[in-house]
Amino acid sequence: MTPDARRSSSALLATPPIFGLAILIEPPRPSEAQPPTFAEQPQRVDLEGFRALLREAGVEEMIGDLLATFVQDAPLRFAALEQAMLGEDSKAIESAAHAFKSGAGTIRATFLADLLSEIETAGRTSHLETAGDLIEPMRTEYLAVMRELGAQK
Repeated sequence: MTPDARRSSSALLATPPIFGLAILIEPPRPSEAQPPTFAEQPQRVDLEGFRALLREAGVEEMIGDLLATFVQDAPLRFAALEQAMLGEDSKAIESAAHAFKSGAGTIRATFLADLLSEIETAGRTSHLETAGDLIEPMRTEYLAVMRELGAQK
């Protein structure tokens, strides 16, 4: 994916809030700089940025509950995406990736959200090989996010 396409897909993070929890916050604006690669990513979740958005919305005290909800639901979202991939069901891949991306974007796990956005696009356009190529990097990032969030407890 080109840097311009990646930046455009980052704009898709303005999707419905995490797993049915209504938060009226503005998603982060994509920067003009190219997003960092996996190896350059210093942290997997921008907790300070997420906390600042919640503070601006007047709901900063919800951060623990929102992160706990993500940690609880993410394995189910990941399993649904894996099942869709195994079934080679492009519509299910698109749907599962979108739902997972929404949660990742909400908590500002932006590299994970970007990978999920690419998988979502691959599902929408029935490019199953592309989705398959992205599943391992996404799995690695997902596990890194979960480890980072586990360390925050």
